[in-house]
Amino acid sequence: MLSILLFNLTGIQLFQDRLFRAGASSLFAALIVFVFMPGFIAYLRRVDATADFDHGKTPPPPILGGMLVVLAVIIASLTFSKWNAYSVSTLVILIAYAAIGGVDDLMKVRNKRLVALGKITRADYQAKADGISARLRLFLYFLFSLVVAVFAYKFIPGLSGHVTVPFIKPELWFPHLPNWAFIGLICLVIASTANGANFTDGMDSLVSVPLITTALFAGLVAYISGNAILAKYFLIPHIPGGDELTPICTAMVGGLLAYLWYNSPPAEIYMGDAGAIGLGGAVGVMFVLLKIEFFLPIVGLVLVLEMASVVLQISGFKLTKNFSGDKQGRRIFLRAPLHHHYQFKWKDRFPSIQALNSKLIWRFHLVSILALILGLLVFFKLR
Repeated sequence: MLSILLFNLTGIQLFQDRLFRAGASSLFAALIVFVFMPGFIAYLRRVDATADFDHGKTPPPPILGGMLVVLAVIIASLTFSKWNAYSVSTLVILIAYAAIGGVDDLMKVRNKRLVALGKITRADYQAKADGISARLRLFLYFLFSLVVAVFAYKFIPGLSGHVTVPFIKPELWFPHLPNWAFIGLICLVIASTANGANFTDGMDSLVSVPLITTALFAGLVAYISGNAILAKYFLIPHIPGGDELTPICTAMVGGLLAYLWYNSPPAEIYMGDAGAIGLGGAVGVMFVLLKIEFFLPIVGLVLVLEMASVVLQISGFKLTKNFSGDKQGRRIFLRAPLHHHYQFKWKDRFPSIQALNSKLIWRFHLVSILALILGLLVFFKLR
């Protein structure tokens, strides 16, 4: 990596300092997005890389913005993070999951063009909006997660199936899962986080802030747990080599902050599945590798609630349809994911849809920030 190469050439200790590499990674990822995003947006507009239909005189923003963020994170991580099993596992999941989401994005663009050519109807487009079926997508999620889980289990000595439980000191209770259960947990956490991020990506900037807060939490835990003295002071497990996840986390934060410059309402570009699924999967694998997977429902509260609302909506509808006397399904929410529920619930409380969306987005962002504070408090102090 560049920082290590500079250290070897110059002997300047700064280039291998963990905090320097973390900060430089964040700024480098942000710089990449700031430099290339305007041209990327212009190119996507020229090729009409959009998934929505025109509303009025304003053409819809293009998708695939998250693909540039993913590339920025990869480049910054490779530049400022050292290669080890932790960093490799995370980047493999990031690339694999972003590729799955990228296929969906490209197929959405293709199917919209087929509507314009009259080859399929808008109803057909809604049915074929995703290039990969839900079942195939979940299969690929778990397949890639399984490969990475087996790799990590083999090459990370400290990844022994132990999990950290909220509110309990590891020295008092540090439960150990058998190999099959722990590998299954890894796959479930990664796939669920990716799905949660994908469901959250439904309004301008909505998914970016919870991804930033979860990445910040993971980066701080990685930095502290990678230092034996700090880990002992905070009574958390020492994870040698886990601190190499910190530059990846900060790269995500920097890239997403720069992305928000263009995605903040009104959006100039959308995240798309490539970014949401890829970055969500990366967050999930880092939480597992750092033994903080059970803190994800706290820190990533918005992501978890968005995914849970979809699961409850679908399962509740099917159960009530099968077991109710009139065979009519009942819905728990007005619409799912959760942000759509509140769009319908609050639609008469605001003078315009723009005012409603703005209020809704900011409230979700505030929940994410408060969830980060709560997660830090629980992880480091309330035990």
